[in-house]
Amino acid sequence: MEEIAANLTREEVLELSKECTLEPMRNRLIITVNTADVDELDLDGAGLDEFQYVLARGAHVYENIKVGSRVQLDLDKMSTQVGPEEFQININPVKVGDRVYAYVYDSNIKAIDNQ
Repeated sequence: MEEIAANLTREEVLELSKECTLEPMRNRLIITVNTADVDELDLDGAGLDEFQYVLARGAHVYENIKVGSRVQLDLDKMSTQVGPEEFQININPVKVGDRVYAYVYDSNIKAIDNQ
């Protein structure tokens, strides 16, 4: 298992986004990899929280998904079966500065949390 940094907040993501030099292509996003009440994230995505923040977005991403938006991922859609009753969440990691984030397509977003 890979130990990761503390979960990021919307305010932290907005600040970090100013220094992000990567611009995802088309309908891709770069999102946080916040965990759901665990201290570590398996390399297969176990422990990944279904709610994440957007660090960067491609030009063709749905216009209501903005940098700093809190989005709900469709973890079922992002999973593949690796055993009879075992699933793995597929994430495409990307390092920005000293933190690891993930590339996802906007089609992996179920909802935007407008709170």
